[in-house]
Amino acid sequence: MSTTYVAIDVETTGLDARKDAIIEVAAVAFRENDILDEYTTLLNPMRELSEFVTQLTGITQGMVNEAPTMFKVRPRLKSLMADHVLVGHNVDFDLGFLTEERLGVGNHRIDTLTLATILLPNAGRYNLESLAYHLNLAQVGNGQTHRALDDAELTIELFLALKERALALQLWQLEEIVQAGRKLGWPETLFFEEALAARARTAFEEGELRHKGRGKRLYDPPKLEGRPFTPREEPIALDVEMVASLIKPGGSFSQYFPDFEFRPQQVAMLEAVADAFNHGDHLLIEAGTGTGKSMGYLIPSVFWAVENGRRVVISTNTINLQDQLMGKDLPLLQKLLPFEIRTAVRKGRSNYLCTRLFQQMR
Repeated sequence: MSTTYVAIDVETTGLDARKDAIIEVAAVAFRENDILDEYTTLLNPMRELSEFVTQLTGITQGMVNEAPTMFKVRPRLKSLMADHVLVGHNVDFDLGFLTEERLGVGNHRIDTLTLATILLPNAGRYNLESLAYHLNLAQVGNGQTHRALDDAELTIELFLALKERALALQLWQLEEIVQAGRKLGWPETLFFEEALAARARTAFEEGELRHKGRGKRLYDPPKLEGRPFTPREEPIALDVEMVASLIKPGGSFSQYFPDFEFRPQQVAMLEAVADAFNHGDHLLIEAGTGTGKSMGYLIPSVFWAVENGRRVVISTNTINLQDQLMGKDLPLLQKLLPFEIRTAVRKGRSNYLCTRLFQQMR
């Protein structure tokens, strides 16, 4: 028989489960795609709500003053949760508050945040709303992403979408995940065990032979496409005026993007970077917020790399900026240019899996 899950979400007066209190709770029992039961209620925390909490949730002091206390609703919640598997997004936060109220103690739990980092490695942001937008889930856009029932229902949508992603994995990949998870006592192993069981039932019909992944290479490097770099012996200088014209009034940016704003300091920065490339100089720039720094150095860097068949390394101070360049700025620039921009991300070694150590763990 299929597992019964209960999606949970709480809204609270703060972040500390020992000091703060629940002001709204939702629990939705489901099995596969069917909703079996649900319960949600506001709760009286017996204290004043901060203005921040009211703005975040839309829950006012008057609303909670008329609500029941946890003592009155605990039996209903306990009955709904029973011994089912609890599911939440960053579920340890919700369970931290619930266990303080003697709820969910001993229940197995699965965190959709953890699952998403595995099954959606390129999502960029992993909060519930961002993942829902990334997956085009039906609940997106209802304007209530900080109310308990809406978040619990959206968590179910995310859980089911992640299940589809897991079922798309190869059988040997699921076996590897389950085997490693069992060794570690990892709670999310249950999710992949069920996916493995479902895939195993269809493997024979699909002609997929079940086998252990030990004999399979952990990682097959992708084939490199495109022409190799052929650096020019003597670099060709950039036409600074032509490159800068992209972001000047009447340039490609203003034509392609109606809201593009001409900024003289951005043009000055671009010209300084282009001149530094042309003369092989070191350049130190201090630029304030709103300068348009990213395009100020990206545009001349791209033209220099393509024109001269050379690599340009851009090192960012934060991962967020790195994600912005790769996920927003470079794709935007690519739309305007008639040639291909070839990019790659290099991270610190702690971001990569050591295949030798993983092989030993197997």
